[in-house]
Amino acid sequence: MKKMIMMLSATSLMVSAMVHAEVYLGGKVGKSWLDDACRPADTCDDDSSAVGAFLGYQAWENIALEAGYDYLGTFSGAGLNDDHVNAITLAPKFNLPIYQNLDLYAKLGGAYVDYGSEEDWSYLAAAGLELSATQNLAVRLEYQTLTDINNNIVRAEGNMATLGVTYRFGHSEPAPVVESQPRPVAAVAEEKPEPAPLTPVKSQVMKTVKKSLNSASSFGLNSAALSAQGLADLQEVVDIVSRYPQATVTVTGHTDSTGSAEYNQSLSEKRAQAVANALASQGVDPSRITVRGMGESEPVASNDTKEGREKNRRVEIEIPTFTYQVTEE
Repeated sequence: MKKMIMMLSATSLMVSAMVHAEVYLGGKVGKSWLDDACRPADTCDDDSSAVGAFLGYQAWENIALEAGYDYLGTFSGAGLNDDHVNAITLAPKFNLPIYQNLDLYAKLGGAYVDYGSEEDWSYLAAAGLELSATQNLAVRLEYQTLTDINNNIVRAEGNMATLGVTYRFGHSEPAPVVESQPRPVAAVAEEKPEPAPLTPVKSQVMKTVKKSLNSASSFGLNSAALSAQGLADLQEVVDIVSRYPQATVTVTGHTDSTGSAEYNQSLSEKRAQAVANALASQGVDPSRITVRGMGESEPVASNDTKEGREKNRRVEIEIPTFTYQVTEE
């Protein structure tokens, strides 16, 4: 029991270290059962109700580190004597997007199991499906097994089938752009100035300006919300469009080929719209912005390598060539 208390303390320290990181918290309920817990001569009660809680740290886009506490229930037979079975778990979690907002995932790691007066290390394996209901909330269906639970009489396997709910911290929907209405101003009689002498003007051409935002630095993981770095990268575009009323902007979102085509198309559109919303919030007229999502259809590098996939996850901003006039001195 002392060792389990020490592991719980280590978990609480991990919570403190993750306050400013991308973390999630969840709980689960379901059914549990033990395999190989009964000898032929024993009468066993080897199934029970189970509950659990877990804390995760999203280290990369599809890889997380997850710690948890599981209460498998009360079991009898083979020396267990109606004892409670608890487990502290730690394992990496690997996600594979298979459809829009739906992931298949697996976990492989370890656990420290406490039942009655016996404590033992165990191996953990789990697999499940996770559906993102919103940017913050997700629902998961999971099967988990703990192998080699040893009480000096038998070596059993602990199994759980659970339904869980996850809350992700650090995500929020982008605020909609609201155009301010001009306040009515009372008409004031103005003196008509003397017409200014005509001055010669000449035309100038502003060539096409292109800028690309990398998803790793400009967006959160699996998120369409712009980061502080992403907002800062837009300043050059805002300056040009604010200075030249002739300028227009085309915003195009792209993804790599990880996940389904439908999911990638939706993510590319959301990220392109997030950039357009940010431009509008800094004074760019939305009528001058064109938004497109291309999904995975226009890669600039191979999706077979990690570096190539990072290059393909991008939002491209283009100010097409336009003509403006300046006064000759």
